[in-house]
Amino acid sequence: MASDSQNLLAKVLESAFYRSALRKAPRLAKNAESLLKLLRNALVKVQELGVGGVFDVLREKITLLGSLLKAYAVGEYRDIEIQNLLKIIAGFIYFISPIDLLPDILPYVGFADDVALLMFIVKNIGNELEKFEQWKRTVPQSN
Repeated sequence: MASDSQNLLAKVLESAFYRSALRKAPRLAKNAESLLKLLRNALVKVQELGVGGVFDVLREKITLLGSLLKAYAVGEYRDIEIQNLLKIIAGFIYFISPIDLLPDILPYVGFADDVALLMFIVKNIGNELEKFEQWKRTVPQSN
């Protein structure tokens, strides 16, 4: 099972879809409005997913990554390595695209690649996410 998900992840990372998302990420990183639109689209899509199991995990991770992305976009938080920011952006671009390695129209299976990629990103930038969560605890919440 673990090797299946690793094989899927390797295919995602090598895919034209992910490479395209990585090429688009630097342009979006410079435009707060585009980042916020990307975030909105990802949050809408994740809310449309099913409930339970992998969908709840995906929703939690997208919420965390989205919180960091929003704080970056509005200029509240900039203490992130640019490569890690670009990974988040590329992951969101890939996630919101209905056409990728496994098209989202395929029930359940269509989200396996999205889940694999986003979980990889979360794991890969874990230190950044910990640093961001520590920062969030020190900042008064406006919500």
